[in-house]
Amino acid sequence: MFLRYVIPSIAAMWVFSIYTMVDGFFVAKFVGEQTLSAINVVLPFINGIFSIAILFSTGTATLVGISLGENNHKKANALFTFTTVVELLFSILLYVVCRLNIIHLASFLGATPSIVSDVTTYLKIILLFNSFFIISYNLEVLVKTDGFPALATIGVLLSAFTNIFLDYLFVGVFHWGISGAAWATGIAQVFSTALFMTHFLSKRSVLKFRSFEWDFKIYAKILFIGFGSFISEISTGVIIFLYNNHIVKVIGETGLISYTVLSYINLFVSMSMIGLTQGMQPLVSYYYGKKDPDSYHKFLKFSFIGILGLSATFYVITLLFRQQLTGIFIRAEHAELFAYTQRALFYFAPSFLLIGFNLLISGYFASIGYAKHSLIIAIARGFLFIWIALSVATYLQKDTLLWLSSFFSELITLLVSILLILSIMKKKNLSSINEEQTS
Repeated sequence: MFLRYVIPSIAAMWVFSIYTMVDGFFVAKFVGEQTLSAINVVLPFINGIFSIAILFSTGTATLVGISLGENNHKKANALFTFTTVVELLFSILLYVVCRLNIIHLASFLGATPSIVSDVTTYLKIILLFNSFFIISYNLEVLVKTDGFPALATIGVLLSAFTNIFLDYLFVGVFHWGISGAAWATGIAQVFSTALFMTHFLSKRSVLKFRSFEWDFKIYAKILFIGFGSFISEISTGVIIFLYNNHIVKVIGETGLISYTVLSYINLFVSMSMIGLTQGMQPLVSYYYGKKDPDSYHKFLKFSFIGILGLSATFYVITLLFRQQLTGIFIRAEHAELFAYTQRALFYFAPSFLLIGFNLLISGYFASIGYAKHSLIIAIARGFLFIWIALSVATYLQKDTLLWLSSFFSELITLLVSILLILSIMKKKNLSSINEEQTS
């Protein structure tokens, strides 16, 4: 059962990462490396949209999974419908606010004068599809909770192959430039949304669109549970945002091109770890709802083994093939930039050994309702420690320390994660002792 949920989830994240990287690949090959940095500037915003989807879907999936475990289908359906409606309304509001402030948004994201035109062009098109980004991801997560994990993978594959084909058509054949990449990404989300909606409107789905009450107390709980996962996801965008700003101060605009390559590879690694974690979460939530600790502890153990294997594999592959990985986005004739990017990747790669464990522990806490613990880990790695590390590197004007900042951040966060686990174990042991003394 574990592999049936985890493998499709990881595969879905791999496909998501690849089709995110495809935009960069086609733009780098058919437009130029300089334009590639414009996409990297927009990445935190796209990541923010997906983070909002995770904020909604993680809490909903947890409560829906617990409700299904308790055989309370009416409550599960109401939560499912409520979330979908709220997401639609929120995405409309997001479009209006961002579209009216598009220049300010581009400047905030770090667009320099040389790329601000490309950044605003990309943003305007992506905003048109933000409803599909949010709702598609939410439905993908809930399809797995509904008992159809393979369908979630099919939906992501459909979206990915659509994006790849349209990227080739719009950027490579029609030469629409960065706008073609944005249209391809947006249209691809429409296809996956349509597939998932077809499932939930069919007779085979357990979850159905049903009437609901505007219960904002329960929705506050949904958001509270999902907030840790939201921070974990948005931290990817925040880290890119922070790196972009500090790189300009230490290295200059050319450093943004190197970091774009690193951020794509890091995205693939991070999404793989998140995929494993999200595959575990519905199983843990379900058996936690059934009060079956042996089962959900077993799934946690399997997940740790999986994270260990993925971490080691990604690190070794990155070290052995960093020249080939760099060559996907940067042409070898740009010798100085090509060599520098490989060097940066060498120093950045050790973070791949740690990131998965922090994401897994944070996700596990969220799936059993320990939202505060999940949030602490997410804020530590996604905001606090990475900001401190980058600030020190910038103060010392050391580019090597910039690339090592992610590793230092993950290492300190892992220590915090271990302390949180030990504190919970201590509380449970004290509780058991008190129960024995009472009896």
